[in-house]
Amino acid sequence: MKHTLSMHTIASSAIALAILFGGTAIGGVAFAGDVKLTNGATWRGEVGAMVRVTYVVANKSGATSGSGELVAEGKILKLDKSYIRLEVTENGKRVEKTIFDIKKIEPLDAVDVKPASGGSVPSKSAPPKPSGTSSKVASSTTSTPSATTADGKQKPAIFVLPWEGMVGIGARHEELEQIGKEADKLGPGQIIIIEVISGGGLVTEGDKIDETLNKLRERHRLIAWVHEAISAAAFTSLHCNEIYFQRVGTLGAITMFAGTVSIKGSELVAWQKKVGDVCEGTKRSRWIGEAMVNNEPLLSYDKDDDGNVKWYNTLEGKYKLSDEVQNLTLNASTAEHCKFSQGTADTLDDLLALISLSPENVVVSKVGYDIHSNWQKTIKDCQKAKLQLAADMQNPGGSTAEAQLNSRIKAAKEIRRWFDKCFPVMTYDSPQMGSPEQWDKQIEDLQRQLKQFKNRS
Repeated sequence: MKHTLSMHTIASSAIALAILFGGTAIGGVAFAGDVKLTNGATWRGEVGAMVRVTYVVANKSGATSGSGELVAEGKILKLDKSYIRLEVTENGKRVEKTIFDIKKIEPLDAVDVKPASGGSVPSKSAPPKPSGTSSKVASSTTSTPSATTADGKQKPAIFVLPWEGMVGIGARHEELEQIGKEADKLGPGQIIIIEVISGGGLVTEGDKIDETLNKLRERHRLIAWVHEAISAAAFTSLHCNEIYFQRVGTLGAITMFAGTVSIKGSELVAWQKKVGDVCEGTKRSRWIGEAMVNNEPLLSYDKDDDGNVKWYNTLEGKYKLSDEVQNLTLNASTAEHCKFSQGTADTLDDLLALISLSPENVVVSKVGYDIHSNWQKTIKDCQKAKLQLAADMQNPGGSTAEAQLNSRIKAAKEIRRWFDKCFPVMTYDSPQMGSPEQWDKQIEDLQRQLKQFKNRS
């Protein structure tokens, strides 16, 4: 298989490795301030909002269970780049609490707030497991859905694809194509849920995703289930007919970078138009997508008593989402309020309920989980193998020159094989590995050296 490196971005710039990044500030109903998280991301919220804050405390200061993580719930009094000040309840009294070293901030509705008696409790949250948010998935999955209901009718199939990692490496168009082909086996109109867990990635992959999902959307019902969808992953999610958030979900910041510099001029105009077109293709206001691309587009909306939303590309609406400071990123509560999302669900069962399906009346195919796990395993195997093979090329085994040449040839052929099997990791994740064509030449050179050595012997 011959691989070539695409030399363009969506805006037709001749940049081989242009990358989509974007700030991870969370859009709220009104802007108030930013807080820097320990992972380098920025959370944006407003004073008066109810939140749950997970923060880090060194063990020497008394962290529970040695984990170093505590949780506080309360009302935001002040936001600063390095800390957040909350009004919390401690021992039945309302007190102010200033928190540093913040790992995560989650919005809460007032009815959900359950202040701990001491104001903080050990964090019980665990990292999200792709496709593991529903305890019933594993026991109810089957690779060939064929179960029937009590009245003998075949249960509809649900295809869930965890889509995880850097776009173009961990999260690719190939997996989207695979799940589409599996759904095609049961005919048009299947439900495909893409669980998005990605902070962005390669522009060149975005071109392929755009083509893949535009075709797939013509055949099936596509649902994005967002845990994290930043930049290229947000662009991917916008292609879906429906978008649902997990409670900690974020989506937006579709900024395009060429190298380390954000694009400008005609390239920016073209990219902004592209994202807007994608929004209109899934019956969303193009102004939402455009506000995610660039700081300048403004975005606000009104919502009447019947829940109807009217969008403005100005700040004239009651609810302001995007000003000129930073491009738009939505959190779960805001996305649901403005009807950008159709709802919020932390488990697959809850998501099925939102789309009017009962877990007992559907079959969740495990093929999407298999597609995900197989590719993630390939990535890990490749990352491990390339290190060993690079070492084998530098320090080949064998006690003679001929044996060492044979060792190098063997390692070079294996490296070349990994380019065919896991091209993204070998290329984008390890540019120092060169290209498949370079390794083809390397193998030829080594084989020629071996032949010459044998002829001299």
